[in-house]
Amino acid sequence: MQPPWAESIPDLQGELVVVREVAHRDAPTLYEMLGDPRVSEYMASPPPSLDAFEGFIGWARRERELARGVCFAIVPPGLTEAVGIIQLRAQDPSWFTAQWGFAIGLAFWATGAFYDAAQLVVSFAFEQMNVHRLEARSMVTNGRGNGILQKIGAKPEGALASAFPKNGRYNAQFLWALHRETWPARTARPSRFSVAEAQASIAAATDETACLLRLQRADDRRKAGVPRMFPFFISET
Repeated sequence: MQPPWAESIPDLQGELVVVREVAHRDAPTLYEMLGDPRVSEYMASPPPSLDAFEGFIGWARRERELARGVCFAIVPPGLTEAVGIIQLRAQDPSWFTAQWGFAIGLAFWATGAFYDAAQLVVSFAFEQMNVHRLEARSMVTNGRGNGILQKIGAKPEGALASAFPKNGRYNAQFLWALHRETWPARTARPSRFSVAEAQASIAAATDETACLLRLQRADDRRKAGVPRMFPFFISET
């Protein structure tokens, strides 16, 4: 019997963003956001075209139907399309251990949007998907990614030599883990955090993203038909 979440993923409402399952309408913004070299510097190469992103979304939704993985979309107020994603995939059929990977558009860095989304997804994984251990891999040189994992409450459990091929090199990664038994319902935010300031930062980023999306739609020349499946996981080796 498939778990309830394999049938559908509910919308998760945070203080700053909504997290939901990725949808085909997200392809244009994700193509723009994750295609930025500054965003993709430390992750697997994203789908190389708009058609490929649509194929990735089709693949991700099929993975959810098969109870093998879920791709969540990060949607800020003022937009209906995703500006980032958080992926979960099973490391074993029982989902005792799962791996996650994530990326968000440059305009939304340091706004609090990803932190809010990550809290929602981790809680959902532990409370609704029965995950006990959640692992993440991050390149040793990825200071921002390692910093946000630490802020969320993950603990580094080891270093993996020559674990991730990127730009013609085999790069070392840190292995981070979260455990259901020690996961708080809501990790305490930094003392200087202000919801009002975060909302203002996200609103500015949303305006910038909406402008990019309008330009992209004006130049939309996608081919008709159903796109081919395009498997993609952010920290895939």
